[in-house]
Amino acid sequence: MGHHVVILGGSYGGIAAMRRLSKNPDLNITLIDQHPYHFLQTESYELISSNTSFEETIVSLPALAANYDHVTYKHRKVESIDLENRVVRLSSGECSYDTLIIALGSVTKRFECDEGIYNYSGGPKSLRGALRLNQFFQTELYKRLESAEKAKENFNIVVGGAGLSGVEIAAGMQHFFNRYYRSNALSCATLHIHLIASRESVLHGMHPQIIRIATRRLEKLRVKLHTRKRITAIEDHRVILSDESLIPFDFMIFAGGTMAAPVLQDLDIPKNQKGQCLVNPYLQLESDSDVYVVGDAAALCDKAGNPLPPTAQTAIQSGETAAHNILNTLSRQVPQKADLSIKGIAIALGGRYAAIDLKYLRIKGYPAYLIKKLIERLYKWPLRWQALRGYRRISSCRI
Repeated sequence: MGHHVVILGGSYGGIAAMRRLSKNPDLNITLIDQHPYHFLQTESYELISSNTSFEETIVSLPALAANYDHVTYKHRKVESIDLENRVVRLSSGECSYDTLIIALGSVTKRFECDEGIYNYSGGPKSLRGALRLNQFFQTELYKRLESAEKAKENFNIVVGGAGLSGVEIAAGMQHFFNRYYRSNALSCATLHIHLIASRESVLHGMHPQIIRIATRRLEKLRVKLHTRKRITAIEDHRVILSDESLIPFDFMIFAGGTMAAPVLQDLDIPKNQKGQCLVNPYLQLESDSDVYVVGDAAALCDKAGNPLPPTAQTAIQSGETAAHNILNTLSRQVPQKADLSIKGIAIALGGRYAAIDLKYLRIKGYPAYLIKKLIERLYKWPLRWQALRGYRRISSCRI
């Protein structure tokens, strides 16, 4: 038996680590995830706004793992992690490890409110959440199409949080509704999307030019912006803002932040306020050099020690760094400190319109949309091709 590396989570970071480690034939790799697919979160906004189908936003984990000779996939939920005994306890059985990579991602941080409100709210972080949002909106449009009375009723959607996810969802949904009503000769005057920003603008912290581009686009789409206001309470299908104004809503989307996966809450290790694991410059736990944490599960920083936002690109970089350090350690070479950075930000702004910040160059409109789609495809297409090869290998074994 070779050195056993267990990867918890088929996330961007987990997949990146698996692909890098699979090049070493002396390793046995086990990938564990509660879902049989890798969800392409960077395309969730298109799924929510009906611009793509759900099968285009996933990659099969069993098929992807089957593409590699030394990778085994387990469709299990992680119940707990026993660092002392080097064992991961699963929904069925357990799995021991020599080296562990925690890549469990994050979940949407939801506002405290009555349990009944949860039936009319959701977050975009998961395939289930994105599908639920899409189905809810499709159903509402169908009701309005069938009933003239229903079409006259006000319908409010509140998006809590005006960061990257909130802006993409608000722009995508408003464009979808505008297009739908235009093509069906109906009025969209009674349907409102409210985007709540606690800061003075949307996309706080990004380049001023990007903020201006996004704000103008949202206003053109007729998204209702509420800046310098926080959600202080939610009750009786009403959002109460910090200025005491009220917004009644039929559906609410939580896009105001994320928190680490619940299983990490019971792990007795240092964490930040979001529940993310604190790691050393090599992405290891300070207390256990055989445990690496990558992606949204870790409190990632750049070389200067500045916190990095949870993005697909930093997750991929951290997964590759962890894999590189595992290989270096096993070959008795010096591990490298993580050098993580945001290379650029691409923001979907509804339809074939986007904004891209490349630090020294900013692009908007249809050209930016084409670049964003190219970036997404350059990541997705190799994975889909590898999964297809894995599927063929599985199919040939069944004959």
